[in-house]
Amino acid sequence: MVITAASTVDMVRGKFSQAVIETVDYRDEQTIVLQPEQLVEVCNYLKKQLHYEMLETITAVDWLERVPRYDVVYQLLSLENKCYVRLKVRVGQRREEHPEVPSVTSVWAGANWYEREVYDLFGIVFTNHPNLERILMPADWTTHPLRKDYPISGFELPEPHWGGQVPYDVDPGVGKLYQQSLRSPEGRELNESRRLVNPNQEPGTPKTSEESE
Repeated sequence: MVITAASTVDMVRGKFSQAVIETVDYRDEQTIVLQPEQLVEVCNYLKKQLHYEMLETITAVDWLERVPRYDVVYQLLSLENKCYVRLKVRVGQRREEHPEVPSVTSVWAGANWYEREVYDLFGIVFTNHPNLERILMPADWTTHPLRKDYPISGFELPEPHWGGQVPYDVDPGVGKLYQQSLRSPEGRELNESRRLVNPNQEPGTPKTSEESE
């Protein structure tokens, strides 16, 4: 039997009718929206029975005003059948700080770092994950930068971070200007000064008389 993305949707809907909330066919891209509680069961079926052996990525979308607030998105590829299918689960009730989704690391080991990234940037907790720690932000960071309510201007770091030193090593190969920007609040002005550079001017090219004026 030839398996396509469209037939995958039909088979999942037939076998897991209680798990499927809706399906979307948009520009020949098939998406299955699932109940979070049955996510792992459906993923096992997709991998073992329908040969979706590759989990390409996991990401999330913050809808902020919607309840549930977040979509957690899984992009799957079947190399054998040369087709993709997308899964979504919706989580996050109003004022729920850390919504939960079952980890799929038991199905695809490669989900490990994808889930850590989503946790780090959105604050979504993957239950039964073997090591759910931040992967991009510092371990003591208390917020999640890809949430829609994250302040655009960021946060002022407390004095221990900017008191002339930073609590981590700077690579010796890092440029002098970048080191200065790391080591003092005033150094941040250097980033502003870079905006004055003519974007069409080749690096190292002297200014023209017009630019000098």
